[in-house]
Parts: sequence; C-alpha cells; structure tokens
Amino acid sequence: MINYEIQTDVIHLEKKMKTKTLILLSLLSALILLAACSAPAASADNPQATIDAAVQATTQAQSAQQAAIDAAVKATTQAQSTQQSNVNQAVQATLTAQPTPDYATLSEEELAALIETAVNQALTDYTATSSSVTQTTSDGTVTTDEVSATTTYVNNVYNEVAYADELIQAYYDYYGDYAEEALATMNAMEQDLSAISSSLDEISTIMAQGAEAATAAIDQLNAAAAAAQTKASDLQTKVKGLQDQVKTGLGQREKSVLDLPANNVADNQLGALNQAHDFLDAFKTSLGDGKFSPDELANIGQLGANARASLQKTGDPKLQGFGDMIGGLSSNAARGEWGKARGSMGDFERSLPARRR
Repeated sequence: MINYEIQTDVIHLEKKMKTKTLILLSLLSALILLAACSAPAASADNPQATIDAAVQATTQAQSAQQAAIDAAVKATTQAQSTQQSNVNQAVQATLTAQPTPDYATLSEEELAALIETAVNQALTDYTATSSSVTQTTSDGTVTTDEVSATTTYVNNVYNEVAYADELIQAYYDYYGDYAEEALATMNAMEQDLSAISSSLDEISTIMAQGAEAATAAIDQLNAAAAAAQTKASDLQTKVKGLQDQVKTGLGQREKSVLDLPANNVADNQLGALNQAHDFLDAFKTSLGDGKFSPDELANIGQLGANARASLQKTGDPKLQGFGDMIGGLSSNAARGEWGKARGSMGDFERSLPARRR
C-alpha cells in the first residue's frame, strides 16, 4: 500500500512553506516601510534627490519581496512534484511486490479465473474510490486529509487494474490464437480498464496539486469519477460472462482434437509403439516453450489419433492403456493444462517401452 509517512511529510512541508512565505512577506512589508521612513528627510536645498533616494529604496524592497514570493512558489511547486514522484514510486514498488503467477503451471481455465478475481477486486476498490470522491466533494471544500485519503484509494485501484491487465496480457500470450469469443471479451475488458485508469490519472493529478486546487476543481473531479463509474459498470457485466465463454471454448477445442479420425493405422505392435513414440516426441517438442500453437495442437492431435487407433487395433490390453494415456495428454494440450501435461507426459514416457526399429 501507499506510504502514508511520505504523504504526511509532504503535507507538512507544504504547510511550512506557506507559513514561511507569510512571515517573509510580513518582514519585507516592514522593510519597505522602514526604507521609506529611513530615507533622508527632504531638504529645501535638494528635495528631488531625497525623493529619488526614497523611491529607489522602496523599489529595491519591492524587488526583494517579489523575489521571495517567486522562490516560495517554486519551492511549493517542487514539493508538490516530489509528492507525486513519491506516490508513483510507491505504486511501482507495490506492483513489483505483487506475486506473479507461474503461468507455465496454470491451465487456461485457472488463468481466466484469476483474471475474473483481479477485475472484481479492481471494481471493489473503485467503488471505495468513487465513494471517497463523492464524500470529499459533497460539501464544496476539499481538505488536506481528504486529499490524502482519496489519493490512497486511487493508488489501490491503480494496483488492481495493473495486475488485471498483466493477467489479460498473459492470456493473450498463451491463448491468443484460440477462443475468439473469450478474447474479444478480454479485449473489451482491457479497454474499460484503460478508461478507468485515465480517469484515475485525472483525479490523481488534481489531488497532487493540493487541497486548494482540488477544491477549485470539484466539478472536474466528479466528472472523472462518473466517467470511471460508467466503465466500471460495463466491465462488471463483461466479466460475469467470461468464465462461461472460456469453458465453452475449451470444450469445443478438446472435442475437435479428440474426434480427429486416424489417417495412418499401423498393422502390428511394433508400428503401433513407434507411433506412440512419434506422438511423445512431438508432444515434448511442442511443450518446450510452455504452450501449444494451433499448428502444434493439430499435429499432436493427428499423431495421437493415429497412435490410439493403432494401439487399439493390436487387441493387447496393455497397449490399449497407452492409447488412453495419449488421449489424456491430447486433452491436456487442448485445454491448456500445462502442469497436468508435464506430469502425465513424464509418466507416459517412463512406462512406454523403448522405441524399436
């Protein structure tokens, strides 16, 4: 979560700068009066020289006053910039600390479930953020404490949105060539998440300028929160149907792989066992990068269909058991069950007799 001490220090710094500026202005005003009072008294001999000296002293004091004001403004601006920089760094640190799933062990269905959970968490956090903005602006004035609280809520949503987006990107990487319907939904979800982030950027930018600037921009804050709420409602509708789309796609893909007809059936046990090895070799190669492309899936599906038909034809119950293992591995590949595929592949390889020529 965001570092509250950083925010508190910056707020104290702003208060100190404002206090110092007021004190400095008071002192400079006194100096102007003192300069005017200490200027040489007008004399009958050279009244103009006396007037010029007084004017010069006053001008110099005014210049010093303006320089002090400029310096105070610059210091306050730098403090505000430091505050936003510290917030950004804290957000990045939180994202870095977020545990990243091992995608190589997740099935497609498990990854989709993680996406659903992450998006729902982002929506929950945004509801709290929206309530914070509404409460903050309801009385027409934004306080320093309200700025701090709203900024914390905003950053929480940043974290959740970024994590959900990371999971969606992983889904694209592993299953981008499959499941068109689910991918279309995820693309739309990603656009909603991006729109929510843009609204949060606007709110965060205003809050980083301090309570006074936030008070002056209440209408803008409410508009940004409303825009994000609209996208959040759209996103909630989309995420509800995601799991059903993924499950439907998985079922169809698995069926298409397992229902492939054999196009090369061996005449004997040796040929059947060698076909089982052909399947195993192709499976190991395809799984080497942690996923199956559509072409790889089609290839192992066909090799599996041939091997299963050949093993079945032998009539040997033991060899037919290898056919069942091939069917299980083909199912794992079709469903993106990488962890199961690796374990089952190892069992199959250890139990399969050596290839013979």
